[in-house]
Amino acid sequence: MNSAFRRLWTVAVSHDFRGGPCDDLAFMVPPATRDTLAGMHALVRELDGMLHVLIAVDDEGNPLGDCVGRRLLFGLAPRSPSFTQYTQLPALPPGETPLFANEASADALDAAPRGVNLAGPAPSIAPRLAARPLDLSITRPDGTPLASARLGPADADWVFRGADAGEFVVSESAAGGLSASRRLLVEPGLAADPPWGVLSLTASAGHVANGQAFTLAFSAGSALLRYYVVVKPASDADFASIQVEDHGAAGDGRPTVAFTRLLPPFGGDRLAPALLDPGGTRRIVLFEAQTPVARRAAGPHGFELHRNGEVLIGNLPQPGAERSDAQFVVHLR
Repeated sequence: MNSAFRRLWTVAVSHDFRGGPCDDLAFMVPPATRDTLAGMHALVRELDGMLHVLIAVDDEGNPLGDCVGRRLLFGLAPRSPSFTQYTQLPALPPGETPLFANEASADALDAAPRGVNLAGPAPSIAPRLAARPLDLSITRPDGTPLASARLGPADADWVFRGADAGEFVVSESAAGGLSASRRLLVEPGLAADPPWGVLSLTASAGHVANGQAFTLAFSAGSALLRYYVVVKPASDADFASIQVEDHGAAGDGRPTVAFTRLLPPFGGDRLAPALLDPGGTRRIVLFEAQTPVARRAAGPHGFELHRNGEVLIGNLPQPGAERSDAQFVVHLR
């Protein structure tokens, strides 16, 4: 009997910062996932930023392995350390890892990732509540109880032992109605080298029969553009004529960005004038966007610097992938 392979899943990555499909993420395959793949008679390939999961079938197209209901975990590793700077990150508590899954619908990723605490075997549970005594309980996601403990005044944490890899719910409760809960993902293969995120996919009968395409779609973060113009003007009128205007909105298909003209002192988290002109020999004016602008690898375009009606700079700089903010200093002669 000869065997062939056909698609079970494809997972593409799309990012507004890049303008569509991209290869911003690499897919990590932990040992537990490789073991599950072997039991499914399946293999994975990564090509042009896309993950392909293929299953072996016989001459009649029947899968050789047991695939329906199998869950596979993949680590999501950004190829660039700047990924978190230009990405609109999910709103999760500190220390939680975003987990993308197809739980609500087998054929689509959930609308938003949930947060999990990624851990290895026998994880140490550090409570979020400071109250003591504190009752801790661990259940499976379906509510099946697994373990519990009570922490006293001298107890800082509790070691959860004896659990296989998987996802669990940690619940905390104390006097006065105080409570907290979180998800715990025990996966030694990922915890040893923690990824930025985790992808969890469960195979359905439809996937096995016809294949399924998924897309991890990311929105770009936004930044408040600030242009500090440092100049030694010929006169007050010359200084007053300096303006930043948006002439690229129509071409980019976006709303026009208006700028507010500010003079020192600036205050807030803006740059101090003494940093921009240590000698105090020049005048400074700040043009601050009235609304945040979405980051893009190319553009937006058409933010122009004008002086006395003349265009001095036709495309002012934009925050690329490597910048943590959108503050720029322009020196004029």
